[in-house]
Amino acid sequence: MATTDTAHRVFQRGTWPGSVSLRRGWARAEARPWNDTFDDAHLRLVRGGSGFLSDCTQRLMDLGAPSILSTPLAESARPPWESAGFRPDIDLSLMRLSLNAEVPAPDHLVHRSAEVDLDVLLCIDQAAFEGFWRFDRNALDEATHATAKSDTFIIKDGEEGAAGYAIVGYGHAISYLQRVAVHPTWQGQGMGRSLIRAAARGARRSGSKALLLNTKAENEPAISLYESEGYVLLPESLAVLRAG
Repeated sequence: MATTDTAHRVFQRGTWPGSVSLRRGWARAEARPWNDTFDDAHLRLVRGGSGFLSDCTQRLMDLGAPSILSTPLAESARPPWESAGFRPDIDLSLMRLSLNAEVPAPDHLVHRSAEVDLDVLLCIDQAAFEGFWRFDRNALDEATHATAKSDTFIIKDGEEGAAGYAIVGYGHAISYLQRVAVHPTWQGQGMGRSLIRAAARGARRSGSKALLLNTKAENEPAISLYESEGYVLLPESLAVLRAG
């Protein structure tokens, strides 16, 4: 795999519009297209400051990305991004579920698997979400590998496919509900609630004390569902920042 650099001395490993690694000395970042529909770049800073972020942004724009989007950031993590020209673009609500108490059982049969066919999940995801919010293969792979260990929970559709899925990433004290999606054909039957419960029970079995998730701040139906399952809104929200 080729490694290239520019006048900004940002070294690139990988070929855009695929996933690429960007580095300069100690600093490092990962980038990929937002999804199969939107050419904006999704940039994740591993380590580095505002100068490195500025140069990564310029590199990605030179490669053809119309704008650059950050990962969800707490207010305390935004200064280097803002110094690099990023501005808040999407507000997200951060929610937390305490796992001290027993989690109710799902109302549907939910299967747990550490390995799953991504094509099955993509079919559900692309039907369940509007274009900008759909996961593609890179985003799904990122969600399942965001933590050292994760599980995918699936409700089958009675044939060869699945009606819905959830991805949970396990940490030592805190786990993360990365994604929940139910195919529109099966929505309205409580499957989302069952997947949320299965994910919480899995996190509790793993030894985590809490489960975190984020969702669009204006997504009132989702927030109401999570609140009914014991999640509470945290005072500090998250935001996706954009440059370009």
